Amino acid sequence: MEQKVNKRIAKTILHALAGGSVPDNGLPYIAVGRRDEVEAITQDMAQVAEGYSTFRLLEGAYGTGKSFMAKLIKNEALLRGFVVMECELAPERKLCGTKREGLETYRCLLSRMSTRTSPSGNALEEVLDTYLSHCQEQAEQKGLTEVDEILTDLQKSSTPLRQKIEALPHGFDFYEIFFQYIQGYFSKDARKKSCALRWMRGEYRTRTEAKKALGVNAVIEDGDWFSYIKLWAILIKEIGYTGLYLLLDELTQITRNIVHAVTREHNFERLLSIYNDCYGNEARYIGIVLCGIPSSIHDKKRGIFSYEALKSRLSNSSLQGDEIYHAPIIKLSMLTAEEFLTLLERLEDMHRLLNERAEAYFSEEERIQFVNYEYHRIAAANHLTPREFIRDFLTILDLKSTVRVEDRMEDFLGAQKGIQMSASMIGASDAEEAAQSGKYEGFTL
Repeated sequence: MEQKVNKRIAKTILHALAGGSVPDNGLPYIAVGRRDEVEAITQDMAQVAEGYSTFRLLEGAYGTGKSFMAKLIKNEALLRGFVVMECELAPERKLCGTKREGLETYRCLLSRMSTRTSPSGNALEEVLDTYLSHCQEQAEQKGLTEVDEILTDLQKSSTPLRQKIEALPHGFDFYEIFFQYIQGYFSKDARKKSCALRWMRGEYRTRTEAKKALGVNAVIEDGDWFSYIKLWAILIKEIGYTGLYLLLDELTQITRNIVHAVTREHNFERLLSIYNDCYGNEARYIGIVLCGIPSSIHDKKRGIFSYEALKSRLSNSSLQGDEIYHAPIIKLSMLTAEEFLTLLERLEDMHRLLNERAEAYFSEEERIQFVNYEYHRIAAANHLTPREFIRDFLTILDLKSTVRVEDRMEDFLGAQKGIQMSASMIGASDAEEAAQSGKYEGFTL
């Protein structure tokens, strides 16, 4: 491998991949291909750092690498100094709903706020305290030690920040709560800090409750939660970070999985509003990435493209090929055979490291044989995914290192002694229709 991996990271990677999920650590060791997609996203990050906002949709069938790409984006954003908020949409978490599903999405995003020093989430308090600790150091350099003196100095120095926040909807209430958090921090009032954090996380349900605790006649609600995300982006930028990145997965939860047409349309309207904010300069320093299967986008009855206003904005130009990534939708295609071979070699090296084995399990010719086998499965050209590919190969590695040490690749792939491979049940002639309609996705017996 190009980089040396230690046993702990190798075990984390292989354990996650064997279960069909994406590891939280060690992604650079298994990242192959996706060069154009990554370049498009990094160009977006440069734009966000300059004060613009971007909106991207990652499209791909289950197992094609959407979650992997999302984690690559997260890691790259953290390295570039962004704050990242991520959330998987679910029945109880949508963009809006009659049971405060939009507010639940906001709460999830705030609870999974990450920074480079806290990549696992819950970084809200750290983000605020790091800034205030820096302010305290600056105050001490000026000879200010009393709480009132520090607060007065901070009020003067943060006037530009206050003006930028209060220029946006709900900015007055947001800054008031932020300053109450500042007061609690410097006066070491844990209760005041806790109440301010609760408000920022959207945990107060009524204005009466918020006014009693903080004296503010406002709470974050289902209909305005994205307005507060825009305020967070300004605050995050002004206190020293590059900007804010939002990662929303499982787009199907607001498309195909919503039965009622009115509820689905309301979610589409909210998505349209977010899109317009990004490209109408209403939102600044925000990068948004959504992940969805093809049917959640293209389905004519329940997909995003069933809402004409979104379809006209998100559709690629007829003059644009799939290899160009300037349109909002990035379609994740299958990795090439060469990229799969590189990935197999890296996985085998990690497996050997964990088993302290010096010699290779398979030759390069045998790995090519495995790739050819996978590519010649029924409908593999349209439905073979990295998830299936990797799990099949890891199964062979496990067998090779334990009970079938003497077997060669051809023995594993043979009809008599071969392992049970995961094969597609969709015929090649049905591939295009199935990809567009999502007819077989999630199908179980």
